[in-house]
Amino acid sequence: MKGSSLSLALRIVSLLLGVVGVLLMIRSTELGLAQADSLTGGEEYESGTRFWLVQQSGVAAYRTLGAVLAGVGLFHALRPFSLPEMQRIGTIPESEREQTSISGKAPVRPVESVDGPARMTGGAPRIDTASRIIHVPPKTVYWAFVDPDVLVRWLPPEGMRGRIERFEPYAGGAYRMVLTHTGASGSFEGKSSADTDIVEGHFVELVPGEKIVQAFRFDSPDPSAAGEMLMTWTLTPVDEGTEVAVVCEHVPPGIGQREHEQALASTLANLERVVG
Repeated sequence: MKGSSLSLALRIVSLLLGVVGVLLMIRSTELGLAQADSLTGGEEYESGTRFWLVQQSGVAAYRTLGAVLAGVGLFHALRPFSLPEMQRIGTIPESEREQTSISGKAPVRPVESVDGPARMTGGAPRIDTASRIIHVPPKTVYWAFVDPDVLVRWLPPEGMRGRIERFEPYAGGAYRMVLTHTGASGSFEGKSSADTDIVEGHFVELVPGEKIVQAFRFDSPDPSAAGEMLMTWTLTPVDEGTEVAVVCEHVPPGIGQREHEQALASTLANLERVVG
């Protein structure tokens, strides 16, 4: 995976710089002491005086450079991995993975619309679905969901571009995305404004390599389009790679089912293009 490879490569480079810095400090100190001894004609001085002479020698700048390289390089190389980095390279411990997927599961928070709770009052809740076979392992697909720089490249359907304003990839973490129509897919009626859809929600459950559950709503003045949806992405390993299936529950009636499922299919096609 490109993201994990780059992250590990940067850490390795930082570690090498840190080691070079330490070696440079040691070597420059040795040279400085030798130079100081040559200047004093071999006379004995206390350690403080000898250190001062080293500082005045021509190699003092190299000691400073070594200290900077050692400090910066080792700090970056040895700092703890963040949650997104661990998710990218698949190093989340099993205990934390279970905590995120089970005990860390966040409740679905009801979202208030203009006329009150955004829930359907009669009949079965609307469900829209889509699926696609992606020819990469589930771990690679999952990484595309939790890296915002990658997510924004494939999630907007055809004719739209996205901008992520908030992204917290953990159970209970919030996110906010602005989708803008580019005019490339014919007529469009935005839910938040004439050419934009603003999506706000939170992650309900994250199971690395298996499942992503989100609860979100469109920021819309139209109550028929502003209800909260529950979107579940499941990643199932198959011989060809990964079957990615999405199920949207409690879809607001103001969102056309045919158009919505076409948008989901377009999004999955984008996902295959980005990670394939």
